[in-house]
Amino acid sequence: MTSIREATFALNPWAGHALILKMKNEYVRNIALDIILTILTCGIYNLFVQSAQINALNSMLQSQKYQFLHWLLFCLVTCGLYHIYHEYRMSEDIARLVGRDPGTDGLISVLLTSFGLHIVADAIQQTHINRFYGSTDL
Repeated sequence: MTSIREATFALNPWAGHALILKMKNEYVRNIALDIILTILTCGIYNLFVQSAQINALNSMLQSQKYQFLHWLLFCLVTCGLYHIYHEYRMSEDIARLVGRDPGTDGLISVLLTSFGLHIVADAIQQTHINRFYGSTDL
């Protein structure tokens, strides 16, 4: 007795690959669109971007190290200062996962976020996330 999955592969050997690509593409984002929507919504869309990046990084790490609600609450309590630390941690973890030198990316994220350019830090992080999942498009 063959399973439905085996029968699907017999008829279409690429069916399983499409499922894997769909799962990977879930975390690939259009960086230019994210920046434009964040600017047009006066930063509100960045909450969605942060949530998506947290989910992508947790998937990359294969653990639940980051949680959106914790990030949001700590940012509110510390008037945004926690976000600087959060960007540093995320950049360091992404750098390790993609094989980059961990010290540089974290420092760049801290500097950009400190000067109010967190959108640029998020764009750099999303570039590495997209490359991790095999996409080189913006």
